[in-house]
Amino acid sequence: MSLEEFIDKLNMDLEYEYGAAIQYIQHQAVMSGAQYNNIAEELALHAEEELQHAIQLADQIDYLGGTPSVDVQEVKISDDAEEMLKQDLEGERGAIDRYKKRIRQAEALDEYATAETIRQILVTEQEHEMDLMDALGL
Repeated sequence: MSLEEFIDKLNMDLEYEYGAAIQYIQHQAVMSGAQYNNIAEELALHAEEELQHAIQLADQIDYLGGTPSVDVQEVKISDDAEEMLKQDLEGERGAIDRYKKRIRQAEALDEYATAETIRQILVTEQEHEMDLMDALGL
Protein backbone atom coordinates (compact mmCIF):
# COMPACT_ATOMS: atom_id res chain seq x y z
CA MET A 1 0.00 0.00 0.00
CA SER A 2 1.30 3.44 -0.89
CA LEU A 3 1.24 6.38 1.49
CA GLU A 4 -1.43 8.02 -0.69
CA GLU A 5 -3.65 4.92 -0.45
CA PHE A 6 -3.13 4.86 3.31
CA ILE A 7 -4.14 8.52 3.57
CA ASP A 8 -7.30 7.70 1.58
CA LYS A 9 -8.11 4.93 4.09
CA LEU A 10 -7.54 7.32 7.00
CA ASN A 11 -9.87 9.83 5.35
CA MET A 12 -12.53 7.13 5.10
CA ASP A 13 -12.01 6.43 8.82
CA LEU A 14 -12.34 10.16 9.49
CA GLU A 15 -15.65 10.24 7.64
CA TYR A 16 -16.91 7.33 9.76
CA GLU A 17 -15.86 9.17 12.93
CA TYR A 18 -17.85 12.23 11.83
CA GLY A 19 -20.86 10.00 11.16
CA ALA A 20 -20.48 8.19 14.48
CA ALA A 21 -20.44 11.47 16.40
CA ILE A 22 -23.57 12.70 14.64
CA GLN A 23 -25.31 9.36 15.16
CA TYR A 24 -24.47 9.27 18.87
CA ILE A 25 -25.65 12.87 19.33
CA GLN A 26 -28.97 12.09 17.66
CA HIS A 27 -29.46 8.79 19.48
CA GLN A 28 -28.77 10.14 22.95
CA ALA A 29 -31.12 13.06 22.33
CA VAL A 30 -34.13 11.00 21.23
CA MET A 31 -33.65 7.86 23.33
CA SER A 32 -36.35 7.76 25.99
CA GLY A 33 -37.42 5.55 28.84
CA ALA A 34 -36.03 5.15 32.33
CA GLN A 35 -34.20 1.97 31.35
CA TYR A 36 -32.13 3.99 28.83
CA ASN A 37 -31.17 6.98 30.99
CA ASN A 38 -27.71 5.69 31.87
CA ILE A 39 -26.81 4.55 28.36
CA ALA A 40 -28.12 7.82 26.87
CA GLU A 41 -25.65 9.69 29.08
CA GLU A 42 -22.93 7.29 27.97
CA LEU A 43 -23.78 7.90 24.30
CA ALA A 44 -23.22 11.64 24.83
CA LEU A 45 -19.74 10.80 26.11
CA HIS A 46 -19.19 8.49 23.13
CA ALA A 47 -20.06 11.38 20.80
CA GLU A 48 -17.39 13.56 22.42
CA GLU A 49 -14.84 10.77 22.12
CA GLU A 50 -15.67 10.21 18.44
CA LEU A 51 -15.05 13.91 17.81
CA GLN A 52 -11.66 13.56 19.51
CA HIS A 53 -10.91 10.59 17.25
CA ALA A 54 -11.79 12.76 14.24
CA ILE A 55 -9.39 15.44 15.40
CA GLN A 56 -6.62 12.88 15.94
CA LEU A 57 -7.16 11.35 12.51
CA ALA A 58 -7.31 14.76 10.80
CA ASP A 59 -4.01 15.69 12.46
CA GLN A 60 -2.39 12.44 11.26
CA ILE A 61 -3.72 12.92 7.73
CA ASP A 62 -2.30 16.44 7.64
CA TYR A 63 1.03 15.27 9.08
CA LEU A 64 1.29 12.59 6.39
CA GLY A 65 0.73 15.19 3.67
CA GLY A 66 -2.97 14.69 2.98
CA THR A 67 -6.01 16.90 3.31
CA PRO A 68 -8.57 15.82 5.91
CA SER A 69 -11.97 15.00 4.44
CA VAL A 70 -15.11 16.94 5.30
CA ASP A 71 -17.45 14.24 4.02
CA VAL A 72 -19.59 12.16 6.38
CA GLN A 73 -20.32 8.46 6.11
CA GLU A 74 -23.87 7.16 6.55
CA VAL A 75 -25.69 8.01 9.77
CA LYS A 76 -28.27 5.47 10.93
CA ILE A 77 -31.36 6.47 12.90
CA SER A 78 -34.36 4.67 14.35
CA ASP A 79 -37.44 5.28 16.46
CA ASP A 80 -36.61 2.25 18.60
CA ALA A 81 -34.01 2.61 21.37
CA GLU A 82 -32.82 -0.99 21.18
CA GLU A 83 -32.38 -0.67 17.42
CA MET A 84 -30.35 2.52 17.99
CA LEU A 85 -28.03 0.64 20.32
CA LYS A 86 -27.66 -2.15 17.76
CA GLN A 87 -26.81 0.42 15.08
CA ASP A 88 -24.20 1.94 17.37
CA LEU A 89 -22.74 -1.48 18.17
CA GLU A 90 -22.51 -2.32 14.47
CA GLY A 91 -20.64 0.96 13.91
CA GLU A 92 -18.19 0.26 16.71
CA ARG A 93 -17.49 -3.23 15.45
CA GLY A 94 -16.80 -1.85 11.98
CA ALA A 95 -14.42 0.72 13.46
CA ILE A 96 -12.59 -1.94 15.46
CA ASP A 97 -12.06 -4.04 12.34
CA ARG A 98 -10.89 -1.03 10.32
CA TYR A 99 -8.48 0.19 13.00
CA LYS A 100 -6.86 -3.22 13.44
CA LYS A 101 -6.12 -3.17 9.69
CA ARG A 102 -5.00 0.43 9.81
CA ILE A 103 -2.45 -0.31 12.55
CA ARG A 104 -0.86 -3.04 10.41
CA GLN A 105 -0.88 -0.75 7.37
CA ALA A 106 0.74 2.12 9.28
CA GLU A 107 3.47 -0.15 10.60
CA ALA A 108 4.11 -1.56 7.10
CA LEU A 109 4.75 2.05 6.01
CA ASP A 110 7.04 2.63 9.05
CA GLU A 111 4.53 5.16 10.39
CA TYR A 112 4.80 3.97 13.98
CA ALA A 113 3.51 7.15 15.62
CA THR A 114 0.38 7.02 13.46
CA ALA A 115 -0.02 3.36 14.40
CA GLU A 116 0.21 4.33 18.08
CA THR A 117 -2.41 7.06 17.66
CA ILE A 118 -4.73 4.53 16.02
CA ARG A 119 -4.05 2.04 18.84
CA GLN A 120 -5.27 4.61 21.34
CA ILE A 121 -8.41 5.19 19.27
CA LEU A 122 -8.93 1.41 19.07
CA VAL A 123 -8.87 1.10 22.86
CA THR A 124 -11.69 3.64 23.14
CA GLU A 125 -13.70 1.98 20.38
CA GLN A 126 -13.47 -1.34 22.22
CA GLU A 127 -14.67 0.37 25.41
CA HIS A 128 -17.64 1.72 23.43
CA GLU A 129 -18.35 -1.80 22.16
CA MET A 130 -18.35 -3.14 25.73
CA ASP A 131 -20.69 -0.35 26.91
CA LEU A 132 -23.15 -1.12 24.10
CA MET A 133 -22.98 -4.89 24.63
CA ASP A 134 -23.72 -4.34 28.31
CA ALA A 135 -26.68 -2.06 27.50
CA LEU A 136 -28.03 -4.69 25.11
CA GLY A 137 -27.49 -7.53 27.59
CA LEU A 138 -25.00 -9.30 25.30
